[in-house]
Amino acid sequence: MASTNTAPRRIAVVLDGPGTPRWQQRALELLSSRDGVEIVEVRLAGAPRRSRLRTIHGTIERRLFTPGPDALEPVPVEPKASDAGDPDLVVWLAEQTSPERDVGELLYLRHDKRQEPAEGAFRRAALRGSPVVETEVLLRRAPGTVVVERTVSGARPFSTTLSRDKALWKIAGLVARAVLGAPGLDEPASRDTPPGRAPSTLELLVRSPWRWIRVVAARALFVRPWQIVVRRQGETPVAGWRNGSSLLGARRSHLYADPVLFEHEGRHHLFCEEIPAGATRAVISHAELPVDGGRGDAPTPVLEADYHLSYPFVFAHHGEVFMIPETSAQRRVELYRATEFPHSWSKEAVLLDDLVACDATLLAQDGRLWLFVGVAETHATMLDELHLFTATAVRGPWQPHPLNPVVSDVRCARPAGAIQRWGERLVRPGQDGSRRYGGSVSFRQIDELSLDGYAEHEIGRLDPVDLGDARATHTYASDGTFEAVDLRRRRLAPMQRLGSLSRRLKRP
Repeated sequence: MASTNTAPRRIAVVLDGPGTPRWQQRALELLSSRDGVEIVEVRLAGAPRRSRLRTIHGTIERRLFTPGPDALEPVPVEPKASDAGDPDLVVWLAEQTSPERDVGELLYLRHDKRQEPAEGAFRRAALRGSPVVETEVLLRRAPGTVVVERTVSGARPFSTTLSRDKALWKIAGLVARAVLGAPGLDEPASRDTPPGRAPSTLELLVRSPWRWIRVVAARALFVRPWQIVVRRQGETPVAGWRNGSSLLGARRSHLYADPVLFEHEGRHHLFCEEIPAGATRAVISHAELPVDGGRGDAPTPVLEADYHLSYPFVFAHHGEVFMIPETSAQRRVELYRATEFPHSWSKEAVLLDDLVACDATLLAQDGRLWLFVGVAETHATMLDELHLFTATAVRGPWQPHPLNPVVSDVRCARPAGAIQRWGERLVRPGQDGSRRYGGSVSFRQIDELSLDGYAEHEIGRLDPVDLGDARATHTYASDGTFEAVDLRRRRLAPMQRLGSLSRRLKRP
């Protein structure tokens, strides 16, 4: 809903308070920083009521799962009275239901088609078995109400606190985008679903302990190492993985993930993330796959740094070979060039700076380069939103797409491997992290890719059950001759780790 006026859009923001939740304060800060927006009024609608049971439940989950900064922590926000006329738009973020009329244009939130607090929506999802919560930003204006932004967040069944907080930090950015910026959806809104009786905190507190115990016990009793499976190219990427053994060797107690396959001068190469036994950060490793059908050697490191490296996207461009490893810990996207392929690499450029971005995936299409990356709002998760950048040269400059994020959906946003060409179709693998990290891989046909548009839809899915006894998978690779996936299985932990369960449960 970009404005065509040169004068700033005059905004009134309605928050909870005194004692405003931190995520609402964050949304206010983002709105205040937007070009073309003037905050002329800040209203406090009253402090939200939270029972002692809710406080106890949240405290236990924070101790068990460390979800990060508390999105509902009350912080001081000063109200501001308008000094000249009515605002152009009222942004309603308070928990109480927005007014039905007499406020002019009104922007407000709903979760799963209900006008209710996010806390209630995530409690309902956890107790009713839904893996996601859909949040919409709606604009009410004459002659009706439209949806201007939408996002889908994961609802982890074991922790409503973790799910709710990650979603609220993301929603703070969603609201800022909706007010003024990239063109929104601008589609007619469906009718609200009656809120009904939300699941009570008591019901949640009764059911939660068993879920907490299961998760904590599983983490203490089992290890879940990532491994890579390589096979000859199959008829379809979503079937046949149960049969046969991997064509890739591995070192005991090493973790391998994020496979990338790359054919170069008639030889087939696999690059991956490797965490050596006892290490605290990953390196980029390489193995060559024999074309005679034999088993390849275990990967060996080819790129190391004093920070975590993963997702080594390798590609050729204008006669040179490059790699873009994930370096989100450094808040940037780095480009490396092969000086002696495949064993020696030098840093060439920083493609994106001061940005928490993961799993950069490059595509050359229609005379341009396109860079797909998972990006997180402050304190949010990198599973939820996909951003797109474009350039005419690999070293940049890279320009953001006007629709960013082009995908805001935990079920498919984060890249899960190189974009494939299936005949005439471009297919983007995306991660589904709704129920767990590495829940499955969603294959997405790209329907539109242009300087002012982007669209995709799912045409296939690779689930852990397709890989036998796997419990998670999040990357798919193919070079036309070989295919690779990563997967995580569960096995009993070494004896020295078994004591961690009792220590964790005895925490005060």
